[in-house]
Amino acid sequence: MNDQSASEKEHWVVDKKIPVALVITLLVQTGGVVWWSSQLNSRVNMIEERNIKLEIEIGKLKDNGGEIRERFAKAETTMLAFVETTRRIEAKLDRLIDDKQPSRASGPR
Repeated sequence: MNDQSASEKEHWVVDKKIPVALVITLLVQTGGVVWWSSQLNSRVNMIEERNIKLEIEIGKLKDNGGEIRERFAKAETTMLAFVETTRRIEAKLDRLIDDKQPSRASGPR
């Protein structure tokens, strides 16, 4: 008898007293978890793809940054040359105006 009670304890059995509502609830919950995890996986994949695209764009911007700095330096050099040319023109105009005006030292007549 001892052998029979030990073997009966080893077997797992489902009792017919488990309500159908509990089984349905567990199945619905399991389905919900599976659906939720698949949605989560889908969102993670979408975010990873977007992250890769953003990394590519950032790389392009970094590459263009050097070109933009170079072009800005050229523009700055050109602007400095314009400023210097303008100063020379102003100086020449000032000399020209000073040469055309009668001397103030002689006074009014």
